[in-house]
Amino acid sequence: MNQELPFGLWLKKRRKALDLTQSALAKRVGCSTATIEKIESEERRPSLQIAELLAHALEIPSEQRAAFLRAARHLDASKGLTTISPIVTAPPKTNVPLPSTPLVGREAELDGIRHLLANADCRLITLIGPGGIGKTRLAIEFALRQRELFPDGVFFAPLASINAPELIVPALADAFAFSFSGPVEPKEQLFEHLARAQKNSALLVLDNLEHLLAPSAATTDLIVELLRRCAHLKILCTSRERLNLYGEWLFDLHGLPLPPPDNTDNLEAHSATALFLQAARRIHADFVLSDADKPALLEICRLLGGVPLALELAAAWVGMLSCRDIAREIQINIDFLAVTMRNLPERHRSLRASFDHSWRLLSDDERAALSGLSVFHGGFERAAAEQIIGAPLSLLAALVSKSLVHCAQSGRYDLHQMIWQYSLTHLQESPARAVQLRDAHSAYYLNFAAAREGALKSAGQQAAVQEFVGELDNLRAAWAWALERENFDALNAAVRAFGYFFETSGLLYEGIEYFEPLARALQTKHDTPTRQRVLGQALSQQALLCFRTGNFERATALLKRALDVLRPLGEETLLPDALIYLAVITHLNGDVERAQSLFEEALIYAQTDGDAWVVAYARYNLGYIAGLQGQYARGRAQMLEGLAIWRGLGDPHSITLGLNYLAPILVKLNCFDEARAALQEGLGLSQRTRNRWGVGTAYRHLGLVEMRDGNLAQAETFFQRALETFGDYVVGWDIAQTKIYLSELNARMGDLANAEKNLFESLRLAQEIHSAPLLLDALLELAILKTRADPPRAERWLTVIAAHPAATRETRTRAAQLRDDLAKGHARRNKERAWTLEEVLEEAQRF
Repeated sequence: MNQELPFGLWLKKRRKALDLTQSALAKRVGCSTATIEKIESEERRPSLQIAELLAHALEIPSEQRAAFLRAARHLDASKGLTTISPIVTAPPKTNVPLPSTPLVGREAELDGIRHLLANADCRLITLIGPGGIGKTRLAIEFALRQRELFPDGVFFAPLASINAPELIVPALADAFAFSFSGPVEPKEQLFEHLARAQKNSALLVLDNLEHLLAPSAATTDLIVELLRRCAHLKILCTSRERLNLYGEWLFDLHGLPLPPPDNTDNLEAHSATALFLQAARRIHADFVLSDADKPALLEICRLLGGVPLALELAAAWVGMLSCRDIAREIQINIDFLAVTMRNLPERHRSLRASFDHSWRLLSDDERAALSGLSVFHGGFERAAAEQIIGAPLSLLAALVSKSLVHCAQSGRYDLHQMIWQYSLTHLQESPARAVQLRDAHSAYYLNFAAAREGALKSAGQQAAVQEFVGELDNLRAAWAWALERENFDALNAAVRAFGYFFETSGLLYEGIEYFEPLARALQTKHDTPTRQRVLGQALSQQALLCFRTGNFERATALLKRALDVLRPLGEETLLPDALIYLAVITHLNGDVERAQSLFEEALIYAQTDGDAWVVAYARYNLGYIAGLQGQYARGRAQMLEGLAIWRGLGDPHSITLGLNYLAPILVKLNCFDEARAALQEGLGLSQRTRNRWGVGTAYRHLGLVEMRDGNLAQAETFFQRALETFGDYVVGWDIAQTKIYLSELNARMGDLANAEKNLFESLRLAQEIHSAPLLLDALLELAILKTRADPPRAERWLTVIAAHPAATRETRTRAAQLRDDLAKGHARRNKERAWTLEEVLEEAQRF
């Protein structure tokens, strides 16, 4: 087409420019690979339907599609074809799903939406209309066609399976390919990221909002805040009702246009009849509309009001019924609804008629399968459908062929939201069966989670996280049902897997909330060993997540409670999680000897149980504590032992931790090159796994290495990168420690004002998380700054630090040496009273 290329050769070039194989293009189009091969080799020309699908799959701009179709069909092939280049420039970022069929009609609606969004004052549009009217399909088409207008990308967030406003933020994060990390509230993490990432303009489609609008204003408040904080973002919503927000622009969507009454000429020129015919031919390729059927088709479209979903469902029966019979069945059903079910919302009447018609024509097995599929949330895999509801592939295929179930290219199945709701009402008519299927669903997905516990600590960690994310709606439902049914055996098997998933995925707050009702339910009901086990493990996992958010105080209380619950069972293999998490917090709070004892106890139990991951964690941290006690060579050896076990397991999260925290001991041993190598490896691994905490920690310790090695400018760059990476995603310990290092660097570079500023910020953060060792480290650096200006005050502070039991061995030694040096430099005064740490802090804040 460019330079009058043969169509087949042009097609091949375009396909390769889009990085598609013949097989991948065939899947997009819905034809065989052999068909693509023959078209590219000029052995055949595509049919009109295949040509339209090719135009969509090859992303031909709308203004060039007519020329493309003429060339594809070998009609007027010499005109206008050289204007379409097979070379594809990189499009803006998008996660908008590619539809499996071309959109029929809606050109006026697409132009209307585009005209509205071209207005600078229009940043929020709501497509409103009844269920099945095609809101989602229109929004997807608009987003795909208008990508060039939004250089920062177009993004699609499906919300149909979300059942609470607080789950919208994780859905948005998934749409923007954003992962959470650290203790800051997920919404803050996401909004801060979007505010920084979007510099031009972006479009976000929020699909299926209506069920999230009541009873609270949480959803609309979230949208208002998103628009306020992301100045370059525009939002296109789909909903059955308006959001009732100031600044909301409404676009009311109606059925597809119908042909004039009694006019049966050129029916494919009208969108409603064209959609019915397209859907019928997808199911029965040899379907031909006879003259006798044309008036019946007009009646079908009139009865269904041009509602796209209803038209497609009606068309599914053309292989079994004539158009006249289909119209007759719909007429009977609509009359019934109109007479006896006037309490139904207006928007449901014609669509329910189509559903009822389809339901009556299903076999008993198909009805049982369709109602049973409503037990799933957010889609399902074939194996799950077969195991939970006993639906074999043949039944699924039958339901797919009737347009009642959708099968994605990935092989995953799902139901349109309206069909899901309709099927659920039928399942609820049989309460005993509903309970039976929900029990089976819950057991299946809790086993699904438990089976991935090992993978979450192995080289398969990222794949396991993605599997969890893909089934998160089903997992949430399974957890909630098991809790309602008090199925504590199943919950016990899955508790650790859920805890590890929430930690590695960064969904810390959601994880804390997950465990809360379970822990609350068992606080007064842990009267059996099983209930004690699940309570103890739930408290341990909840504590870990609290610790990761910086809430040391609550985490400590939860872990002590967990040990109180678990120890009486006499099952030592249940204790290591609680022991190692408590040990980490204990040493961060300054009690190194107690922490060492806890790690040693955990190591004994883990070795007995053969839990290599916990063995590695205990050995590594015992090495870290040895370093805190000044035994650097021994500490390095023990940390390397733990790291070697993690490498053997392949756990990227733990390997990253091991590489990053090895560096400070290597610095003490002056092994700068070894420290750099470890940190560069950890940095690369963190970046590949999107672990922002790991990235920030690697940058902080790279700054420490360079500062200790005398490369001050490079050190400053790394410290700033660490703080930028942490941003508002991480608070407390990590930022405080980074600022302590940075303050030391500031002082060495002569910038005393910023050194003092960073130290006061560190003091504030350390006080917030109740970390006495970190607070004393910051106070030590502040005392050093005061030695020249106010030696007596500095000496007083150093005396308190040197005597405080929570200070690390290195901090106490440095403080004592500096205090003694100061004492030698001036006449000894009368002995002062002993000051407390609280008094010193109050004095520091005043000065």
